[in-house]
Amino acid sequence: MQKKKLARMGMVASTMAAVAVGIAASPASAASTGCDSGTNLSCTSSSIPANGKHEVCFGGKHSALSYWGRAELWDADSGVIVASIATNGWRWQDKCQGGLYGQHYYLRGTGALFRGEAWN
Repeated sequence: MQKKKLARMGMVASTMAAVAVGIAASPASAASTGCDSGTNLSCTSSSIPANGKHEVCFGGKHSALSYWGRAELWDADSGVIVASIATNGWRWQDKCQGGLYGQHYYLRGTGALFRGEAWN
């Protein structure tokens, strides 16, 4: 009986150690950046890195139904646009772009009353 109890305690301890290793190996929390154009016709966020999957997600919306524009994801190192989606005032639009190998990316929103975010 005592052996079974010790074996169970050993299994619990090894499971907790495995969980702790998994937690320690987890990457830091995701980064995000955003921009708000207000009455201007565009805005640009600060830059963020791609995640471990070489992916950055981005999206946006306009705060008035009659406004529209685009949410664009740019590679800050090369100055090249890597993805774009149409935005409007009806609903939040977002997209995740994979296959990225640059170091820094940023969101550019076009159109008045745009509010958007990029995250990894």
